[in-house]
Amino acid sequence: MAVAAVRRKTDTAGTTRLSPRALRARSRRLRFARFKHGLKMLLPVIAVVMLFGWVAVYANVTVTGYNRARLTAECRAAKLMNERLKVEYNRLSSPHKVVAAAEKTGMVYATDYDYVHPPQTVASAKSTDD
Repeated sequence: MAVAAVRRKTDTAGTTRLSPRALRARSRRLRFARFKHGLKMLLPVIAVVMLFGWVAVYANVTVTGYNRARLTAECRAAKLMNERLKVEYNRLSSPHKVVAAAEKTGMVYATDYDYVHPPQTVASAKSTDD
């Protein structure tokens, strides 16, 4: 039976050393073990960050939906108010309504007209340099 997978060398002081090939294999195993440990620590962090991201996006979409519904209702109310104001404007500005209001307040038709003309002189600035 031949078992010589890892050669051990002894120093002059009597301590054993691993061959360079065995050291590389051992180093590779240790790096892989550290990588697995780091991955085990990193995956839950990534999962939590993704969960918080999903919750933030969901909350943002919900708030946007509520804002859209509120703005749509405000727009509908503003259009309704605009239509009501148009009807009231047309009712109040109709010619027979204006004539009736003028007669009610005692206004009469003018018999003669006076015109106001702008003055023909132009005001000039006086010099204050003395």
